[in-house]
Amino acid sequence: MIIKKARNSFRQLFRLIFVIFFLYLLGDAFYRWDGFNLHSTFIEFIPSVALAAILWSIVALFTSLLVWLLLSSIEWVCHRMGLKITIEHLLVYLSILIILGGLGWKGKKLLWPLILTSQQTKLIVLICVSLLSVFLTWLLRDRAEKWVGIIHERITPLVWFFGMIVLVSIPVVTYHTWFKDTDKVITKEVTRPSVSDKKRPNIILVTFDALAAGDMSTYGYHRPTTPFITKWAKEATLFTNLEAASNWTVPTTASLMTGKRPWTHMAAHLQGAAPLKSNIESLPLLLKQNGYFNMAFVTNTLSSVKALGIAGIFDIAPLPAEFSTPHSLVGDGLNVTGIIDKLLSRLFADKIALHDWILKEDFKFGKLLNVISRNISTTTTPPEIVFNRFLDVLNNNPPEPFFAWIHIFPPHDPYLPPQAFRGIFSPSSEFRTYKSQNAVRLESHKYLFQFQPYPREMQPSMDILRSHYDEFIRYCDKEFENFIKQLTAKNKLRDPVIILSSDHGESFENGYHTHGGPFLYESVTHIPFIIKEPNQNKGQIIHELAEQVDIPATILDIAGIPKPSWMEGRSLLPLMKGRALPPKPAFSMNLRMKPKSNHKIPDGSYAIWEGDYKLIHILEDKRKWSLLFNLKKDPDELNNIFEKEPETGQRLLDLIYDNLKKANERIRSGMVITSDSEKK
Repeated sequence: MIIKKARNSFRQLFRLIFVIFFLYLLGDAFYRWDGFNLHSTFIEFIPSVALAAILWSIVALFTSLLVWLLLSSIEWVCHRMGLKITIEHLLVYLSILIILGGLGWKGKKLLWPLILTSQQTKLIVLICVSLLSVFLTWLLRDRAEKWVGIIHERITPLVWFFGMIVLVSIPVVTYHTWFKDTDKVITKEVTRPSVSDKKRPNIILVTFDALAAGDMSTYGYHRPTTPFITKWAKEATLFTNLEAASNWTVPTTASLMTGKRPWTHMAAHLQGAAPLKSNIESLPLLLKQNGYFNMAFVTNTLSSVKALGIAGIFDIAPLPAEFSTPHSLVGDGLNVTGIIDKLLSRLFADKIALHDWILKEDFKFGKLLNVISRNISTTTTPPEIVFNRFLDVLNNNPPEPFFAWIHIFPPHDPYLPPQAFRGIFSPSSEFRTYKSQNAVRLESHKYLFQFQPYPREMQPSMDILRSHYDEFIRYCDKEFENFIKQLTAKNKLRDPVIILSSDHGESFENGYHTHGGPFLYESVTHIPFIIKEPNQNKGQIIHELAEQVDIPATILDIAGIPKPSWMEGRSLLPLMKGRALPPKPAFSMNLRMKPKSNHKIPDGSYAIWEGDYKLIHILEDKRKWSLLFNLKKDPDELNNIFEKEPETGQRLLDLIYDNLKKANERIRSGMVITSDSEKK
């Protein structure tokens, strides 16, 4: 009798939790689809929903078991104390507590979104809500069992409906994980390298994520953050004035691999957005077609060759998760990798777009796991793992010539260098963990996405974070030094061309923290670019304005491969050889995309450089405003002179709109490819 009652109570509890969980998942699916449909089709969304449904049902089962054990224990203790409290009473109490807590959280979010709530205030509110829930449960105590029975009966159709979704999801996930071939690349037949091909140089492109030129001592920063790179660059070609194509990873790495600006490749979404035509127009494909053996060692999931739609062009390309060393149960879905993240990535990352859906920072379960997970204090993606993986491949004598793209996650936030590098630039013990840094980031982004600078009161915290960031750069510099030493020791290899750069920078000033968002200040657009040619022992410094899209064209020129017409960048090799190039403006942008059916680039932020001037123009919900700076006189971009020099400002603004118009005309005329097929 007791076993039957326990089994029945667990069944009732599981059904209730299962339905509640899937109602939440259903609502979240509409939210995810709102962003997913900007770049992909509903058919591509189905596997993600299916995987989330399976994983979420497993979580619901374990949650039900834990809650049932807890409630059963409380019921047993209450009966031993002579209190007539049943599981039904406890369920009513939990329901009231969740409803009141949810209403309070929603009200605070709507009425006071920018007000920081202290832990003491949160505790007081929780106590008040708990006591009120106890009182309401006491008032409803005589009807608890009846209500639970009614709910149990009424949710039966939903149980069957959501259960069928889970059952159908199993074959869908199975097919996409183990049977479907997802890497489809349109390529010409690639033959074995000819004698002339083998004379082409090996090329190693090393990019550090979020490495700002402005925080490198190589570029004049006051702290000695990059002593080795400074020494190494003395026998290389250093470009002092190269601007990134955007201010965050997806569009910048897309530009790096295609030589196209974001308004052409259209990769401007957080996940699932491969650059248009990347399967037929990309740097690695051209190299492949000219005899190169391609390798990619990329640690950021947003810039993986799979995400960029070019995985089939690479001969070696380990998953980003392979380069992580999780220190906690779960990460944040992007910057920190956890044990569960790595497991899901190994199983599904190459097959299903939103494989980590339920772990994401904006999903309740992911947020909960992040709260209870270990608070890490050291990076989970150390550079040495990536460098060593590449060196191991070299030990196996890969075919030559080869092209290797090595993308290192540090010094991207969180800024958590190993113990040996802490305290080099700041003795502060504040913000030495992921969670403490993340709290500042989230608080500053409340202002960022409302186009407001963070309050001045936050600047001392930003200064401390910047010192930790600089220590992180110092760590990267040391690991790059170790890499170069080991690479040099491998005398069996022909000397390669080594290129050092980054995807974008990082900001701790101008009321703007980290990167992304509407602002395109120099802190996030000015990036390093250093080229070390084989046997080069004399350095040079080039000050001409250049763009990130010039890097692919330069690589092709170094390899002796003609630049195709679809590349928007130009080779900088003539400058390296002492020849002049006509000046041209540089562009950077962060597009705010809408459904692709619009066939038009909408709101966003745009920057243009010409001579000493830089214009930032922001379009947002029919609002427009412009910032004009003379970088020679005002390198910190503190004085907006748009009203003082209207002719210059308007001329640069016209250049932005002219190029934006041309980009939209290309889209409307069908000169692009959707996520699945090319439009004629």
